[in-house]
Amino acid sequence: MSKKVFVLGVGPGSPDYVLPIVEKKARECSVLVGGGRNLELFRDVGKREIVIKRDISAVVNEIQEIYRVEQVGVLVSGDPGFYSFLQTLLRYFEPGELEVYPGISSLQYLFAKGVLPWQDACFVSLHGRRVADLVRTVKEENKVAFLTDAKMGVGQVCRLLTENGVKDRRVLVGENLSYSDEKVFNATLEECAGIKTRGLCVMVVYDDSGVR
Repeated sequence: MSKKVFVLGVGPGSPDYVLPIVEKKARECSVLVGGGRNLELFRDVGKREIVIKRDISAVVNEIQEIYRVEQVGVLVSGDPGFYSFLQTLLRYFEPGELEVYPGISSLQYLFAKGVLPWQDACFVSLHGRRVADLVRTVKEENKVAFLTDAKMGVGQVCRLLTENGVKDRRVLVGENLSYSDEKVFNATLEECAGIKTRGLCVMVVYDDSGVR
């Protein structure tokens, strides 16, 4: 049976949140591929490393060249099925050439920290999304979860929403989740409009009248 590329979800960042099956599969690999922070989680196992940098096509080409003779594991942050490198891999590999192992997503972690159920949440990407679409989604949905980016941070999202008539919402924000400098806070939309955060954050905008 031909080898498959393992796609391994490593969770929000801390080794405490790497699932045992993911660690087991990483140890079965001879080559691990990932960003520097993800590779650091498995440095003790002494595998050959391929670091994902800006030239994504070069990394994928290298995986394609070796995966049939060496067991390759691709480490992705959070869960592979949620805005991860899996989407890129599926442009180059057939689903039958990949074996995916789930991880704990940053949003799943944040919902747990905020003691919020998430079965009724709407998940959206801010990338390329029009302001009108974003505002309409928040007004229509009870809970809307975002991954922020360098262009659209927590404060900017909250300002856009308040300026466009969104009221009576709370915001749950997570920064550096699972790390020693983790910050999680819950405030009103108006209070969050002026905050500044460092790096990438995750957030949930929700109507707390329906939480309890």
